[in-house]
Amino acid sequence: MTIRKRRGGWQVIVYAGLDPLTGKQRQLTRQVNGSYRQAEKLEARLRTEVADGQHAGTRLKTLGELVDLWIERRAASDKPISPDTVEDYRSLIAKKIKPALGGKRLHTVNARVLDAFYDDLRRYGNAKAGARASARARAEAVARGADPSKAAATAQPTASDQRLSANRVRDVHVILSGALGMAARWGWIPFNPALMARPAGGKGTSRPVPTPEEVRELFRALGDEPDFAVLLRLSATAGLRPSEICALRWLDLDLDAMTVTIPPDGSIVTAKSLPAKYARKAPKSRHSERLLALDPTTTDLLRAYRARCEQVAQGFDGRLSPQAYVFPRTPDGRTPVRPDAVSKRFTALVRRLGHGYTLYGLRHFMATQLGAVAEAGTVRERMGHGSLAVTSGYMHRVSEADRAAAEYMGALIDTTSRGVGGRSTTE
Repeated sequence: MTIRKRRGGWQVIVYAGLDPLTGKQRQLTRQVNGSYRQAEKLEARLRTEVADGQHAGTRLKTLGELVDLWIERRAASDKPISPDTVEDYRSLIAKKIKPALGGKRLHTVNARVLDAFYDDLRRYGNAKAGARASARARAEAVARGADPSKAAATAQPTASDQRLSANRVRDVHVILSGALGMAARWGWIPFNPALMARPAGGKGTSRPVPTPEEVRELFRALGDEPDFAVLLRLSATAGLRPSEICALRWLDLDLDAMTVTIPPDGSIVTAKSLPAKYARKAPKSRHSERLLALDPTTTDLLRAYRARCEQVAQGFDGRLSPQAYVFPRTPDGRTPVRPDAVSKRFTALVRRLGHGYTLYGLRHFMATQLGAVAEAGTVRERMGHGSLAVTSGYMHRVSEADRAAAEYMGALIDTTSRGVGGRSTTE
């Protein structure tokens, strides 16, 4: 502690411990334009506050430093988090949080500041607004027979284009709440202001689900793409998630028993930070580990597809390994296709057909259709997100109800249409 004469008054310097981030010594400095006795009183008060933990680095930390420290600790913690989630959080920190709030001192961040930030994100936070406006202008110009390039160059985003979705705003809130909560636990701030903030919620929208006729039309359009048809059929009949389909290996399929197994590491995640740009990961719930029945037509299509894969393997002077991915990105079968690549290809297909659902729509199509004919437990089993009441017995054997569910979904798709590379159930 030091009191020294300066600028016609007294400068008070009190040691405040080590900086939690840098490890350097910290000091509190105050100027007293009065008597030496007043300086001594201020020194005593500051020493008491330091002892009470009121100056544990709060005013020397910015929100940008805090979120950077939080994401590193979160990524390295024992609490499970997917690599693609970490990458997404880093992107939100770099593109949304730090440009707007990164320079703010922690003691200036309160619920009002956070609410205003969330409101701005909802109104103007979509970085893809310009691209959306350009794409819409191009499409409209083509329909009119005008120059699409000229139309795209002059396109202006609408208020709807600029809005960031409520879900994305809540993702930002999760980051800030976690980071500020850590600061409160460490004594950098007295409490977590994010607990009092209220990010604007949007109206829930139901996911578009295709009709049976749309699904049949989809598969009829895949006459020249039999391999992609097999992939999509697993989503429509077995309800597999895109990441689960991409993670399938030939050892997960028993074509004689007409079953598919989703193993404990049966999901693919992609992230630029990963050494191989992808990784297998465990599901969020044990219910995602499941054994499911396949219908006869899907099984026949998989047999034909496997034969084509074996021919490709022979061209490389090898044989198709059981460890090979069913839907590989490389001919040797060692690298799986990316879920986002499958989704983009599917989106282009349904847009060409004039349909309005996503790849996940096929999975929900299965749940919707089975809901009318199967028990809730059977639907939950095939979807892989059942309650704790679902017994572990479903993991080891295929029930008669699940077998009936598989055959129903296969027949539903094939009715009045010929399966790609397969047979029609009405023949």
